[in-house]
Amino acid sequence: MKTLKNHSSFSKKSFYYSSLILLTSILFLSFTNQPKDNLRVEISKNINEENTLIHLNLRVHIMQDITMVHSTGTIMKNWILPRDIKETIMPEVNAIWKQANIQWDIESIIEENVVKGDTYEESLTFIAGTKRDSEGHSDAERLPHLYSLMQPQNMSKADELDKNLFHIYLFPFIGNTSQGNAMKPFNWSTVVGTWSNKHNKGGVPEKTALTEDHNSFKRGSLSRTIAHEIGHVLSLKHNQCETDCLMGGKSQGYMLTDEQIAAARLAASKRLK
Repeated sequence: MKTLKNHSSFSKKSFYYSSLILLTSILFLSFTNQPKDNLRVEISKNINEENTLIHLNLRVHIMQDITMVHSTGTIMKNWILPRDIKETIMPEVNAIWKQANIQWDIESIIEENVVKGDTYEESLTFIAGTKRDSEGHSDAERLPHLYSLMQPQNMSKADELDKNLFHIYLFPFIGNTSQGNAMKPFNWSTVVGTWSNKHNKGGVPEKTALTEDHNSFKRGSLSRTIAHEIGHVLSLKHNQCETDCLMGGKSQGYMLTDEQIAAARLAASKRLK
């Protein structure tokens, strides 16, 4: 009886381990045979959870052959050079986004002549004269005017819009008290003004500083504005932060919350197809 008992125990253990191996094999085959879309979801989850460095490509358009005149008589031209972008702006943008472990790589810098259609002069006058409404919203009607000045051949093609390529357009001026706009209705063609009068509440426009001390926020720099606007492209919204906020909040600054970092990384991972 003792021998039979030991043999029965051994058989049960054998059956248990064999079943475990079989179950593991089935699960493995099930995972490896799942559709590519499901695998992509798993990859996206891993990117987000492991906090690996995400590389995103940025095409910068320096808009040329354009002179804008403000109502104060200020004449504004683009003064940014490619070396400013390479040596100053992008290192600062990446310093800001390092907290999310996202790095922006320059895909190209295009010194782009604006499109001069039949309504060119009308568009410039309209853009330079736009103001915020009583609730603080910038004038959305300027956006199609800005979009009309962009060269179509330098944009992403229709089948590239959800891929790993983002666009920043540097115009001399994009409207009173405005520094940037992510332009969601226009394929996220993000515009930033190299002149601004936001800091003086619509007064005389001045050239925007390339960078600013993170510990002494005064008016915001061109680099911070770019970092802020590409945050919108990565799904982030205003006023979801309390202090030292890159995306706006009770106090302006350079920080992202943990929730914003997670959301931005998820949006970024979806572009990595």
